[in-house]
Amino acid sequence: MKRLDIIVKTEKVEDTVKAIKAVGVGGVSILQIQGQGSEEAPLVGSNYARGMIITIVEDSKVSPILTAVGNVACTNTKGDGKVFISNVEEVMDICSKECGHTIL
Repeated sequence: MKRLDIIVKTEKVEDTVKAIKAVGVGGVSILQIQGQGSEEAPLVGSNYARGMIITIVEDSKVSPILTAVGNVACTNTKGDGKVFISNVEEVMDICSKECGHTIL
C-alpha cells in the first residue's frame, strides 16, 4: 500500500478529490497548508496557500491516480504542486484495534 500526499493549488482541491475518487479511492484527508518552492522565483521567499490531500491506496491505483491528478491540477505554471509517494507498513483501526491493510 502507498500513502499519497498530493499538494495542489487551493482552487484545484475539489476537482482533484473528485478525480481521485473516480479512480476508486475511498477515504481522503484534506488539509490547508502553506509552503514555498525550493529553487526558483516566484515561489521562493513567500509562503503560498495550498491544499494537501492525503490518501492511502493499493499499489495498483497509484499510476491511475497520478494520471488523474495531472489531468485536473496542472495549469502549466510553476507552483501547480507535487505528489509524494511513500510505503505504508501497517494500518490500525483505533476503535477495533484491528491491524492490516484490509481495514481501509
